[in-house]
Amino acid sequence: MMSSTADSDPFIQFQNDVLSLLETTRQSFSSYLRIRSLTPSLTSPELASAYSDLTQNLTDLQADLTDLQASVGAIEQDPYKFGLDVPEVVRRRRFVDEVSNEVSDIREELARHSPGSGAGGSGYPGGGGGTSADEAYTQFNLQQQQELLAGQDLALEDVSRTVGNLREQAHEMNRELEEQAEMLDGVDRDATRVEDKLRRGVRDLNGFIRKNEDTASSCCIAVLILVLIILLVLVLIL
Repeated sequence: MMSSTADSDPFIQFQNDVLSLLETTRQSFSSYLRIRSLTPSLTSPELASAYSDLTQNLTDLQADLTDLQASVGAIEQDPYKFGLDVPEVVRRRRFVDEVSNEVSDIREELARHSPGSGAGGSGYPGGGGGTSADEAYTQFNLQQQQELLAGQDLALEDVSRTVGNLREQAHEMNRELEEQAEMLDGVDRDATRVEDKLRRGVRDLNGFIRKNEDTASSCCIAVLILVLIILLVLVLIL
């Protein structure tokens, strides 16, 4: 369905832009973690620059996500109005939620270890901490995968509920069609009985007319014979 609407659906263009910016953000986040693991000082210019680039990417990504969320929210009210089916709407909602969760996770990681926060020393070599940047990034990826799986489970539940509703609607429509078929059969039987009655009535009426025609002809013949007899008698008398 996406291939048929890619040229006309603005969501697809927004989605492509978000995917591109998300990839850039991931690279910035990986670079930030790498620099953070190699830089003992929270005020390092390299770390500050990486932090600034990452936060800017997150800001741009959040702005696009806000537009996508508004678009999906409008579509969810009446998918068929926009020429979309329920699975496509669920896919779009899942995409927006997954990206939003990933952005939130990155922001949380930045909040825990931001330059100048005074609370991020444990994430750097020599800072007294026991967790390296690689381990933090691995934990972040595991958490992200778990959230993605949870989101997919929720999406599947939504699809299952939607399919169940559609199945119930189909059963209801089938019952209504069966009732209407029975009503049509009854109407057809009644129409057949009325047609038979009309046919018998017409036949009886035609028979009655024929009988009346025969009786009238006999009366006319009798009258003519009587008149002829009277004329013969008058002729003989005269």
